[in-house]
Amino acid sequence: MPYRDWANLPELPLAEVLRGLLPCIRSLYAFAGTCHPWRSLLRASAADLIRPRVPPLLLLCPDFRLVPFSPLVAPQSLSYPIPAPADGATLLSVSRGHLILLHRGVFNSLHLVDALTGAERRALQLPSPHFPYHYAALAPSHLLLFHSMHAFFSLPFPEHPIPNNNNARPNWTKHALPRAASIVTTVLEFRGRVLGLTDRAQILEFHLGGAPSNQAVQLLPTTGLPDATTFDRLRFGPHLVAAGDRLLLVLFMLEANLGPVVFRVPRVNKVGVYALDLVHMMWEEVDNIGAYTLFVDIAGRSTVACVDVGNCGVEENRVYVGVPNCRAWRRPLPPGWEATPNGEGFGLNSRVTLARRPLPSPISVHPPLFF
Repeated sequence: MPYRDWANLPELPLAEVLRGLLPCIRSLYAFAGTCHPWRSLLRASAADLIRPRVPPLLLLCPDFRLVPFSPLVAPQSLSYPIPAPADGATLLSVSRGHLILLHRGVFNSLHLVDALTGAERRALQLPSPHFPYHYAALAPSHLLLFHSMHAFFSLPFPEHPIPNNNNARPNWTKHALPRAASIVTTVLEFRGRVLGLTDRAQILEFHLGGAPSNQAVQLLPTTGLPDATTFDRLRFGPHLVAAGDRLLLVLFMLEANLGPVVFRVPRVNKVGVYALDLVHMMWEEVDNIGAYTLFVDIAGRSTVACVDVGNCGVEENRVYVGVPNCRAWRRPLPPGWEATPNGEGFGLNSRVTLARRPLPSPISVHPPLFF
């Protein structure tokens, strides 16, 4: 039998093979493990082909199990070893297939944990032990760490070498944020650009490739959104997500002020979805996102958009929300969903609390292989 060079198959038929393996995570890992060219193709296809067609897994605590949305993604739930850094740590975010954990105490360190296996990938000493770090994210070329409305730190990643000495300090760079910006809650990649979102739904663009530290971030003016006092900023927060060639924003709208007599926390009475017109930088509320489905993870501060995943039982043109202390996605809602006048509906309220556990629950994750 003549020798067949399977590693160098043409890209087009190989991509069809890859498409046929979706959405099974085990099959995708087997494909990537075949040889370097196949793994490179999967990586190159991840943003457009892989991630949007695999519903995220839910990490449940304290069970420490990964639960798939459908048996097609994984035949059964997977045990998840407790990451050593999780004990006493704070989850800052889920970003590009990693849990980013802040560990105070003797070492004052930041830990990057594989979101699929629980293995620690990197431990880094903090720029300073005194700052109140509230969010961190992985961009394609940097790790970003935020501590205030006015400044943040960046570190080249993954090119940054691992120090031989555990006490060596990484070479963090401090950057200024625009004065008008509020607290950064999201960082994502969109069309080759690194964008950020604040708790007031402001859009930022990051330029980390050699720009002066005081010019690394630009505030992008936009119009069309409701006032920041009308949507939840602290518990659910606004969520930014790339859905194909569209940039979408999810806002959890609060009920109107009930007056001075009523003393209770306002509940969420609407889930608004907005699309950004990139030419005019104008947000427009939409009630139809086509074949896309949004998965909003409150605890992990991340949102993903999936498409063509109806075979997994996912409803299209819907928003699924992972609410802390629940064991599954809440029932899917259409964009623009509103509570009924008598109070029936989704049951969202802003009294969401994160129970004291090694990690909050649930957390929505995708494997690092998909990034």
